[in-house]
Amino acid sequence: MLILSACNSPSTTSQKTETTTTTAAAAPAENLPSVPVAVMQKLFDKCDYVDYLFYESNFSMSMNNQASIRSTLTHVSEKVPVLNTPCKSMGRIFYEINGETEIEAEIYFSNECQYFVFMKDNKRLYANNITADGVAHFNNIFKQASQMSK
Repeated sequence: MLILSACNSPSTTSQKTETTTTTAAAAPAENLPSVPVAVMQKLFDKCDYVDYLFYESNFSMSMNNQASIRSTLTHVSEKVPVLNTPCKSMGRIFYEINGETEIEAEIYFSNECQYFVFMKDNKRLYANNITADGVAHFNNIFKQASQMSK
């Protein structure tokens, strides 16, 4: 048995090398920290306009009602996701204070991915899961949008 293993050794080694090369070429999962409490508190206290832009839809959404804005901020979970590289952003949220964009968030919303990636000057800074209420909120938005397009 050992002799047969020794004879097959070169092909086994080359298979291991190929597997290692393939694994090394795969992009590692990105990990970002949670959005700081101070950032969320500033948005909660001062954000006066939120704009949602959905990339592959025929609608967008804006709000300037403080209660509605605060409600959407509760959709940001404290939990940090492992960012799934194949997932595609389906939209962006712009959080504004006095007409200036304070921070933006890419929305990842599919069966595999449900999280926000917060950005400033197109630099990815933080990531947080979407809460169960946030998932229900987005599902409701898309349901209403599909009914309106009929």
